[in-house]
Amino acid sequence: MSWTILTPSNVAAEPAAAFSEQDIDFCHALSQSIMGDTDCRDYPELIALGFWLRRSNIIELLAPYKESDSLYKPLGRVFHAAPANVDSLFVYSGVLSLLCGNANVIRLSRRSRGSSDILIDKLTQLSNAYPKQLARFQLVQCDYDAPELSAYIANTDARVLWGSDKAIQAQRRYTMPAKARELCFSHKYSMALLSANAVNAAFASDFSELLQLFSRDNLTFSQQACSSAKTLLWLGEPAEIARAQQRFWAGLTQLLNTKPMLNASEHYQALANSQLLAMTDSAIDSIVCQAPLMRMNCHALTLEQVRLHSGCGMFLEMMLTDLAELNAILLPEIQTLTYWGLDKELLHSWFSTQLTGVDRLVPLGNALTFSVVWDGVDLIESFSRQIKLD
Repeated sequence: MSWTILTPSNVAAEPAAAFSEQDIDFCHALSQSIMGDTDCRDYPELIALGFWLRRSNIIELLAPYKESDSLYKPLGRVFHAAPANVDSLFVYSGVLSLLCGNANVIRLSRRSRGSSDILIDKLTQLSNAYPKQLARFQLVQCDYDAPELSAYIANTDARVLWGSDKAIQAQRRYTMPAKARELCFSHKYSMALLSANAVNAAFASDFSELLQLFSRDNLTFSQQACSSAKTLLWLGEPAEIARAQQRFWAGLTQLLNTKPMLNASEHYQALANSQLLAMTDSAIDSIVCQAPLMRMNCHALTLEQVRLHSGCGMFLEMMLTDLAELNAILLPEIQTLTYWGLDKELLHSWFSTQLTGVDRLVPLGNALTFSVVWDGVDLIESFSRQIKLD
């Protein structure tokens, strides 16, 4: 079957009023279903999603729009192409569009993993209590050339494409109405910035927290999330950086040996990927295998690294003695810069001077936290027709 509906509903999918209490109730019910299921505890991304879907959080994120002197109306029919690398991401995008009153069709990749199956089951369980919401939150699986897919996109009011540059270009071949909006979230590259002095001076409890936050940000999806860092930037003097690297990597390796987050296949992929980068990129200075991780010292961030880095526990490392040295390496493809151990005012002062590169500047541990503003795009605004009242 070329078009498989994963969340069936016997109610017609019609746009609804934005920010309705029924839609907020639906989000909270999904949150409770996730948070109350012990099976979800094996999936950190599901716990994070369940926490984000809480009624209090949804009310807080909608408050600025509900209190605006403008009216927000739905666009109508919205198509979402979910990424294969982060299973739960389709819920964030779809839920925000649902809250804006839109009727949504969300295409899931056939490569989606276990957490997607759990989410589908959770949504199906809510179909009797929230039939109208499920009709406007329809999950499907289909081939790229499915006639149902092209027919839907031909009559859609907006489409949201998540994925690699190649996947997005392939999906753009489907014609949609001239009035339709298009949002694209393509391949991005992220980095983490650590203060060497802070790492060296950290007490055992703070250092342990640093390792937990770093692994959660970057290894939850085996570095496949666009906001997970692939380059680690060290700020400090060379001698201090060398000390910090020794402490940090020894601690992280020990943590991963007791709590594995990468399998043997992923390690071999990182090993092969590091060799490929070393052969093709002159900015790579050396390779260190610290199983299950791969480390590569480099003196510049290049397009080859952005294009070829496949994650799976491989980290490029660069040394900085001053934040100003970042200016020359901030490519437009950089999405998230996480930081730890740095003075926030100093960091924000530097960041305020940047015009291109880095869409998000967040503390370590928040890389995977979804925001209404993603890649510099306000999703609530984009999923709505904003009408000014005189």
